[in-house]
Amino acid sequence: TRSVARRAQRGVGAIAARAHRTALAHGIHVPSSPLRMNAMLINYVAEKTIAHSDIIRSVAFSPDGTKIVSGSADKTIKVWDLDKLEMLSEKTNAHSDIISSVSFSPDGTKIVSGSHDKTIKVWDSDKLEMLSEKTNAHSDIIRSVAFSPDGTKIVSGSYDGTIKVWDSDKLGLLSEKTNAHSDYITSVAFSPDGTKIVSGSYDGTIKVWNSGNLELLSEKTNAHSKDINSVAFSPDGTKIVSGSDDKTIKVWYSA
Repeated sequence: TRSVARRAQRGVGAIAARAHRTALAHGIHVPSSPLRMNAMLINYVAEKTIAHSDIIRSVAFSPDGTKIVSGSADKTIKVWDLDKLEMLSEKTNAHSDIISSVSFSPDGTKIVSGSHDKTIKVWDSDKLEMLSEKTNAHSDIIRSVAFSPDGTKIVSGSYDGTIKVWDSDKLGLLSEKTNAHSDYITSVAFSPDGTKIVSGSYDGTIKVWNSGNLELLSEKTNAHSKDINSVAFSPDGTKIVSGSDDKTIKVWYSA
């Protein structure tokens, strides 16, 4: 059993690669593609102070780049206009506990959220009306959720060490991998072609899975010296980036 402090531990929180933009999910906007390992200047674009009443745990761009979704420990989901960071919609008490992960669907019409309350929910991205939910989706905190590139599936990773793939419409379970890692799973993501899933864990290991049957394709043990907090595929699917409590960002070949 981990302490509360351990569960709340924050290093490199979340890394999201997109075709033309990269965001670090503590709210830093990086207008470049994809992450470069040199001393690139991070240009300030916009700021929204006190966007939530508690820690913001996850942010993501809409596919068309016009909106941002944020999920917070205040249990609220908010959607913002990108240019002025004006709030377009919000859902208070979206979950009964900390919201740890939010993401848009590829067509931008839906948002998926995962929470410490062990629930996955799918929302209409305009009005934030709930479309579907799965209670007790995992037996422990859900740390990461993401849509597949075609929008038909959702992957979730949990502190219970399990990876699960769901139908995005009704949140029916399609496949699962128990004991996928020996410690908390902190980040999961589909490859751009939808055939693979990458996962990162506090066990310091990065693993790549077949997205259909969740068979292990490859793994890197001791990828970092401390907890891995975030992993993501490059837009062309050939590389994986990882961030860790060891203060290191690493880029790997995915094959």
